[in-house]
Amino acid sequence: MFDKERISYTTKVSETQSWNDIPTCKEEGLDVQYLMLRAMFCPEKSARSKQAFYVDLFQKIAQTPEYKEYMEKQALKPVFLKGRRCSNSLKRMMR
Repeated sequence: MFDKERISYTTKVSETQSWNDIPTCKEEGLDVQYLMLRAMFCPEKSARSKQAFYVDLFQKIAQTPEYKEYMEKQALKPVFLKGRRCSNSLKRMMR
């Protein structure tokens, strides 16, 4: 709703509508932006092996049916960023 494009989930969340049926704020003429970041971070000086453990763990969790169902029901975008790509994305968001 707050994004540039409609949410892709087509499972019905009411008797008649899916998340995809709900127009974005922009489509309704509202100039609104909203970002709710959900992220896990390790301390900067964490051992590479510990970082790798958690990246692997969360990648596995993100592939489970339960996680995918949670993401869809909450209308969340399943984006998984790590390392420099994550850092660069955060920097862009903070501008």
